[in-house]
Amino acid sequence: MALPIARTSGILGSLFVVLALLAPASGWSQTYVGKVCLISTLTERQTGAVSAQQFAIELAVTNLGGNTYSVAGALVSPSDGPFVVTGSGTIVGNELYLNMTTSQAHSLSHGWMDTGIMQTRLNLASMSGTFYEIGHDFDRVGRTFDNSRYTSGTATLSLAGCIQ
Repeated sequence: MALPIARTSGILGSLFVVLALLAPASGWSQTYVGKVCLISTLTERQTGAVSAQQFAIELAVTNLGGNTYSVAGALVSPSDGPFVVTGSGTIVGNELYLNMTTSQAHSLSHGWMDTGIMQTRLNLASMSGTFYEIGHDFDRVGRTFDNSRYTSGTATLSLAGCIQ
């Protein structure tokens, strides 16, 4: 026999209220931390070493509880379409690992649409370390995929936002 709708919604409603009241006490609350600046220097591509190219990504950081963070942001002053990143950060031992997805749509005349996975590993004492990104791109003009993008280099995290 099916439960009446009023009774079912009452049970679900009570469960929702209990969960909502327990959330802050259980550590389910999220806290906006602020903006930080991830300054990276690209030194290597899939073809080998390259001349250093520096870029800065401003990230909004939210603590999800404990040693876990949510991050989202974009490349500061992009010369083309914005380079957008979203992901998470986790402190393991004395290091902060940022794992982020990346995307960028270049101007139509250039044609490329880029996606990637980026990992940044930073020492907590110095807030510096390394990064790498592996990408999968599509050329809208030539209608071809490029499955071989790799970049890596050094990274430093500034607890202040990026200067624009």
